[in-house]
Amino acid sequence: MTDANSLIMGSSIPSATFNEIGAVYEGTITALDVMQARDFATHEPAFWKDGSPKMQAVVTLKTSERDPEIENDNGMRRLYVSSKGMREVIAAAVKKAGADGLAVGGTLGVKYVRNGEGQNKSNPPRLYGAKYEPPPPGSEYEEPPADEYDEGAFSADPF
Repeated sequence: MTDANSLIMGSSIPSATFNEIGAVYEGTITALDVMQARDFATHEPAFWKDGSPKMQAVVTLKTSERDPEIENDNGMRRLYVSSKGMREVIAAAVKKAGADGLAVGGTLGVKYVRNGEGQNKSNPPRLYGAKYEPPPPGSEYEEPPADEYDEGAFSADPF
C-alpha cells in the first residue's frame, strides 16, 4: 500500500472517520488496496480465531473535504472497509449501479446513518448507507486487441 514516493516524501493520507451520525465521505476513487486490519485497542495486526489474518479493503478517495488542521490538505481520504455492515452496503450500491466491483475513477459515497442494536450498548454497531457511480466508459486507457496491434508500425529509431 505504500509506494516508493510516499515512503521517501513522507506522504500520509488521512482516514475517513465517521465520528458522528450524518458524517459523509464522497469522492472519486483513486486507488483500491487490501491490507491486514488492525485491532482497535492494541493497534496490532488483527487475526481470526483460527490464526488467519483479518483483511480489509482500503479505498482512497479524492474528496472535497479540507481540514484546516492538516497542512496542505488536498482532500484525499482513505476509507478502511473492515466492518461487515460497511462492506454489505458498498456491495449493494455497486450492484445497484450495475457494476461488477469498485473501480478507480468511479465515485463512492458512504454515510454514517445511525447506530444499530448490539451487545455492547456503549459502543453499538454503526449502520451506513452507500452510493456508487462507475467511471464513465472510455475514461481508462485500453490496450488494443492483440490481433490489431502491429508492432512493425513503429520504427526502431523514431527520431
